[in-house]
Order: sequence, then C-alpha cells, then structure tokens
Amino acid sequence: MKRNFITAVLWLLAAAALLDAIGPAQAADKKPNVVFILADNVGYGDLGAYGGGELRGAPTPRIDELAR
Repeated sequence: MKRNFITAVLWLLAAAALLDAIGPAQAADKKPNVVFILADNVGYGDLGAYGGGELRGAPTPRIDELAR
C-alpha cells in the first residue's frame, strides 16, 4: 500500500514537471483570460447571480452580467 502511494506521488511529480516544461512555451503565445474582483464585506449570497442582489436590497447588475 505504501509503495503504491509513493509510486503515485512520483508519477504526479513527473507529470507536473513535464507540464511545467511544456506550458510556458505555449502560454507565451496567448494572453491570459483572468478577471480578479476584490470586494470587502461581500458574501456569496449577496450577489444577484447567486440569489441575492435586488432581493437583499442591493442590486448588482454589472456583476450579474459578468456571471452570465
């Protein structure tokens, strides 16, 4: 059992190293598609896309549009 675990971990490390070696060459060709939103004092259910928004008294139309 212990030997199987060690073998699996070694395979995962080898795969990660291989992907790391291949990834940067391909990633340089494309721009990242990332949106980072930092908000203070906003819970999961406060956004309209997740059941909040107008129901909680604070509509979030722009964030709802991003969610769509």
